[in-house]
Amino acid sequence: MEIRSDDVTAVSPEEAHERVHALALSTAGHPAVRNAFYELWMAGPLPAGHVEVVARNYLERVRRTPDRIALAFLSTTDVAARAEIVANLSDEMGHGDPARVHSVILRGFFETLLSRLRGHPVRLDDLTTPLLPSTVRLVEQSEKLFASPHPQESLGALLAQEWHAYPQLVFLYEGVRNYRDLFELTEFHEACEYFYLHIGATEKEHKLQALSTAARTCRTTADLAHLERGFTGYLELLADNWAELHRAVRPA
Repeated sequence: MEIRSDDVTAVSPEEAHERVHALALSTAGHPAVRNAFYELWMAGPLPAGHVEVVARNYLERVRRTPDRIALAFLSTTDVAARAEIVANLSDEMGHGDPARVHSVILRGFFETLLSRLRGHPVRLDDLTTPLLPSTVRLVEQSEKLFASPHPQESLGALLAQEWHAYPQLVFLYEGVRNYRDLFELTEFHEACEYFYLHIGATEKEHKLQALSTAARTCRTTADLAHLERGFTGYLELLADNWAELHRAVRPA
């Protein structure tokens, strides 16, 4: 949008929604969504050691998702926006059931997959696979964005998180299908619950909630500029992480 943060020209709710929606749609062509890692992941199965790298780094991002959402909640005082953010957070935390927390379900999937690949039980906590520098940077810098003193910057990061998530999970699931011969058919689909939860409904709802939340808090062009800064900042962190992950697991 290239809007200056010192421009406080008022915008109508309709204009704000239109501009925020256009920004959200731009996610589809960003390297956070279109990148070489997804192409490699979907092309065929990777060696167990490389899957460990993917599991270790992706889970680290996912398990901090509730923290980021909670920071977005704290960043705004708008009651309607807060209500939508709480609905998102409740989904991530399994609606109060620890066994249904999304990161717990994802951990179970990766441990099952790696156990099949290795031929013995694998616990992620026992792995010595290090986090990539870009994963550490993503976790640390994204939480700064979500904790921004400008609510719109925080909600822009939340918008990016939710609008990149649906295609991300589609691509990850397509790659997971490369390992289905390690499972019985029904067993494979049971193991993929994390992906079905998100592809089926959750991420579609979160996209709409994040769009509504972001648009309702933008009343000036300055607000839109802060929103775009958070949105772009988070996507760039994601793109850098996928690029480094690709370098870490691509064939020599």
